[in-house]
Order: sequence, then structure tokens, then C-alpha cells
Amino acid sequence: MKKITFLLLSFTSALSFAQTTYLSSDYAAQNESFIVSHSNTGLVGNDFVQTGTNFNWDYSTLTPSTQETLLYQNPNSAGYKNIWCLFNGYIFNCNSQFTSNFNLATKLTDGIQIQGFGLTNVIDHLKLSTTYLENRMIGSSITFNGTTVPFVASYQTADVLYQFPIHFNDNYTNNNALSLDLTNLGVPIQYASTGQRTNLVEGWGSLITPFGTFSNVLKMKTTVVNDITVTVSGTPTQNTVTTVSYKWFDPAYGIPVLQVDGNEVATQFIPTNITYFDIKRCLTPTAIFGFFPAASDFNSTTNNASVSFINGSSNFDNLSWDFGDGSAASTAINPTHNFSCPGVKQVTLTITNVFCNPDQVDTITIPVTITDTQNAFTTGVTVNGTTLTADRTLAGTTYTWVDCDNNNAPINGQIAQTFSPTVSGNYAVQLTTNGCQSISNCYTVDLLSIASFNADNEIVLYPNPTTGLISIGSNQLGEVKSVAIYTILGEFVTDKLDLSTQSNGLYFVKIITENGPIIKKIIKNNTLK
Repeated sequence: MKKITFLLLSFTSALSFAQTTYLSSDYAAQNESFIVSHSNTGLVGNDFVQTGTNFNWDYSTLTPSTQETLLYQNPNSAGYKNIWCLFNGYIFNCNSQFTSNFNLATKLTDGIQIQGFGLTNVIDHLKLSTTYLENRMIGSSITFNGTTVPFVASYQTADVLYQFPIHFNDNYTNNNALSLDLTNLGVPIQYASTGQRTNLVEGWGSLITPFGTFSNVLKMKTTVVNDITVTVSGTPTQNTVTTVSYKWFDPAYGIPVLQVDGNEVATQFIPTNITYFDIKRCLTPTAIFGFFPAASDFNSTTNNASVSFINGSSNFDNLSWDFGDGSAASTAINPTHNFSCPGVKQVTLTITNVFCNPDQVDTITIPVTITDTQNAFTTGVTVNGTTLTADRTLAGTTYTWVDCDNNNAPINGQIAQTFSPTVSGNYAVQLTTNGCQSISNCYTVDLLSIASFNADNEIVLYPNPTTGLISIGSNQLGEVKSVAIYTILGEFVTDKLDLSTQSNGLYFVKIITENGPIIKKIIKNNTLK
């Protein structure tokens, strides 16, 4: 394995007078990593098309804007081995089949979206031999309806990235084909691509970048034409995409030391991205992230709402996610978080570049909306006579009934889903689910309403009608704690069993006993003899 020390080297500017050769053994090996810089300042003003033999390309004025580390790993540790074997029916010979097909893996991107569905941890699985480097399979994780599952897409015709050894004047074209069907995962998407990759080694000489001088390089032009069909819910959309890349190879380095990607428009090359081998530099961190789905709906079955985040930040070593719901912070690059309650959550990503002295930090906060279209977190209350029942039935919900007329003070012992007040008043219920609190509207309960007079017929008031004094008759009454007499409009009259001073008419007597409240009717009539 090649070992490259990332120190600022001093290179001579002497030109080489013999073209070089790049072998497969010069390419990246397992567990080898490379620091690369991206520049957006050199897209204009540099001629990347110029070429020739014994040529000197000078791009020393490029300025790095972002950096990243490219890691080439053992495919067995990339996380998609078992699912690939399962898809292909390799149950008892998984290890041998996987090893014979792949010996190198590298992350394509931290995360992308296809038609609104999120793909994260996208890994190219490669086969490197003495004669070629092929991309044979893509592994990824997809999030849909709150569930993240791994899947793999194998090339029907492998994409030959390079043929070895690489010489000046090499010119070859290879076809490739890739298709994937996500419908079996519940995602209504099918993707199919057929294409051609053409590599032309059109120059050799020396190259200067901000890293230094490379005395023996080969320049390759790669043209990729892909015919892509994306079918969503049975409706196909076709598109042809053509990209052009210029790459400079030095046998001392396992990746192109400079790569410029872009498009050709009316025979003119328009660069869109510049990447070159570099050393670690102190660059300003920039925090940015996206998430999907755009509005996640609370699922009453799983009792949460799942949101996946894609980190698009640059120039950072450490990071921390605050999901705005009181949960523990996450240090995952692209986390998936389960929100326990609906509402708008202020999600904050903080990144730090610790290579700088002092550390440089950047933070971004984006609101994430959790909807509740199923009304699982309803605060509704059903009123049935003088009984109140909270409508929410989510598992784990607790209920606390409160007195609206007493500054929402909790009512002692009333923690069931159903509540039957013993005193007229205004009541609400405080609901707690998954640690999230909410409160219902206040509901009026009038125990003096005619509909509520359903006392035991064994309880009687006498005489009835009465001219004033009232007696209670029953052997099942129990201890009487208090009495209160009201008019038919609910106005309090007296707490004595005496209507002597009151006008003729119908009254209600509320009797509070050790067994609960009882309400009876009585008539006052002064004309009785």
C-alpha cells in the first residue's frame, strides 16, 4: 500500500521528457484516504481543455473553498454485504461470492434525494484488477414513510471506470447499464440508465496546483452519456445526461491529482466542479442541511414521526444535532430522528473545524414541521350528560382533570380518561403523551340541569309540596354532609332545609352524602293548609 504523508512539499519545476504509465497497482487501496480540495474560484479564467505532449499545465492560482476526505474501504465493512447476498440468493456462499465481486468501496455522496425520497450512505462497490476498475454495485439506505431500509442496485453491465495500464493515446468506450426498482420497498419509483463511458488519454507532461508540482502526469478526457428513465407511480420521464471530465494522473497518487467536471455546450467546455489532491487547510466551516419528508406526519401506530436529515455542510471535523424536542443530541453525519410530538421543531446543526486555531464554528437552525393529520393528539372532549371523556387514546397518555374556575388547579384523584364532576363548574383535561403536554378547552357541567336529576327513587323529600320546612326520608341515604337549594334557573337560595321565606314555585335540593351527590325536586306552596 502506498503511504502519502500530508505535508506541504516543495516540488521542483523541472519537466519530464518521457511520458509515464499509470498501473492498477498505483490506484487507491483498501483503507487508504486522501484529502481533496474543491475550488469554485477557478471555474472562469482557466483553460482546462488545453493539452499536448510534454505539456505544462499551470493551475497554481486555484483557491480552495471546501475540503473533504475520500476514504477507500473494504467492501465487507461498508454495510451492504448481507443485503446483496440476500438479493442474489447467496445464502451459504455469501463470503466467497461477495469477495470475488468486490474488493474496494468508496462513498459516492453523503446523501441525495430522488423524487422526494431520501437516499443516504450511498456507497460505490468496485472491482479493481490488473486490467480494469469497474463499478459493479451501489448500496444505499432509503427512507420512506418513516422507515429507513438498506437496498442495493447491481449494474446489469458494469461501468468500466478505467482500463489499465493507462497510456498516452488510449482511447476506448465501454457500455454500462443500471436499473433499480423500489416498488417492493413501498416506494413507487423505478430507475433505469444505459450509457457509454469514453476515455481518451490526450496528453502528458507536468502539472502545477496549489499543492505543488507533479512532474509526470497523464491527462485523460472522460465523456459519459447516460439515457435515464425515472418512472414514478407508473409515469415515466426520460432524459439524456452528458458529462465531461478532465483528469490528471500521477503514478505516486492513488486518485487523480486534479479533476475538472463539467459540460460541453456548443463545443465549449463549461466547468462546474474542480477537485484536486491537497493537504489539510483551515477553511471556514459552512453549516447547511436538508431533510425529508418536507412535512412528516405523526404515525399513531409507531407513535412517532420519522425525519431523515442530509448534512450538506463543509469544512468541519465535529458536528452536533439539536432536534429541538428535548431529546439527546446526535453526532451522526446524516441522522434519522423520531419525533414524539407534532408541531414545529427548531432543528439546529452545529459544526466545528478543529484544525483551525482557534476552532471555527458555524450553526444553522431550520424549522421542521411535524403534522398530525390523523388527529392522534386531539384535545377534544366528549360530553355525555354530566360525564366528560377525553378523546385521545394514544398509548401511554396520562390524564389530569383541572378546574378552569380555579386557575386550572388539578382536581385531586381525577386522573382517568373519564371524569364525572360532583359540583357544577368548568373543567378541562391536561393530556401528556410521550412527554408532550397539551390541554383541552374548558367544558361547562351544570349538575342542576333537568337532565341530570336522576337520584335514587328511594330518596324522598317531604312534605312535597311544602309550606316551608323540609325533611329527608330514606334508609339508604348515608351521612348527609351538606344541602343546598336552588331555583330552576340555578340560583342559590339557601343551605337550610327551609323555604319558609321563599316564593311559591319549583326548587331543586342538592344533597351531598358520603355516597355522592343527589338532586331532588320540591314544590313550595304557601296556600296549603
